Amino acid sequence: MFNSLLQFDTRLSLFISTLIPHNPATNLFFRFFSLTASSLPIWIVIVALLIFFEEKINKRFIIYLLISLFITSAIVFGLKNTVRRPRPAITISSLKKCDSDFSFPSGHTSIAFASATILAAFDKKRRWFYYIVAVLISFSRIYLQCHFILDVLGGFLIGYLVSKLTLKLSLRSH
Repeated sequence: MFNSLLQFDTRLSLFISTLIPHNPATNLFFRFFSLTASSLPIWIVIVALLIFFEEKINKRFIIYLLISLFITSAIVFGLKNTVRRPRPAITISSLKKCDSDFSFPSGHTSIAFASATILAAFDKKRRWFYYIVAVLISFSRIYLQCHFILDVLGGFLIGYLVSKLTLKLSLRSH
């Protein structure tokens, strides 16, 4: 049954990666959302813009974000080195080189949803923006054939749940 699930995951991921035509423009677009090493640079820019331009936002979000990102990264690192799932074989030659570590779970996705969840809790008027960025980052990992759909779903669950738990525990103490 496990092999059947992995085969289904592989076929579904390849299908999803080809939903949007691969051409120089779409490749560049999704490479932007899939910066090498992590999606962290995108979130650093967003946080910097919030700090600089949004005077009313509670700056405590930075502490919650750092806690969430640290815990999320530790879980992802541990799971990658425990599960040791190989990355997809890239079938489209124009795609960027993927990271060389293991595939499950997606670190880009976990960081994206951890960040989006914390930011959305403190900045409700732009909540949709944060989640759209997280979805684009997550989809980019499948589009670029660096991850399978289950890797991305695992990363989503880790990032989202760790951030929700961080917020629940942190806000309860205040």
